[in-house]
Amino acid sequence: MPENPKKTFRFRYLIDKEFQLKFLAHYSLLFISGVLVTLIFLYWLNQSKYDGGAVFRLRQDAQTVYWKVENEDPAPGEAKEKFVPREIYLPNYDHQLNLYTIQFDAVVTLSVLYLLLITVFSIFKSHKMAGPVFSIKRSLQRMATGEPIETIRIRKGDEFQELVEVLNEVIQKRMKEGK
Repeated sequence: MPENPKKTFRFRYLIDKEFQLKFLAHYSLLFISGVLVTLIFLYWLNQSKYDGGAVFRLRQDAQTVYWKVENEDPAPGEAKEKFVPREIYLPNYDHQLNLYTIQFDAVVTLSVLYLLLITVFSIFKSHKMAGPVFSIKRSLQRMATGEPIETIRIRKGDEFQELVEVLNEVIQKRMKEGK
């Protein structure tokens, strides 16, 4: 009688370490490169496009402001500093403007680009896994139904090379037994 009637679960997530760590490295590099591209783009955006208030539209009506300047030739009893009127054109603040609103379009654009890159990368990476899985499944189905089988062939860069080698050994033994 077993001592522990409950099912025991093993929490071993790295079953094929080489494959899983390589897979993790590919997606980590993709993520890190996306973050770096975003940071570089935002740095460039802050250094060039919006430098000097270029993000603002100027108002059409001039505003009078008073600048404090030193009085070069003060008369007796006059202050050493005086206020000189100047007309300037101020930015038009008809909308809320902060770092979020300035960089929102850039972040959304880069996020969409990053999503497209992940999609393309995922399709190519999954193709290297789905092709061998399809070939293995097809060969096992033929073996189960008793149809003639041949060795499994996969491309050089495909995943699951070791599994295919083991299954090909089984297929070779099966083919020798059938002769």
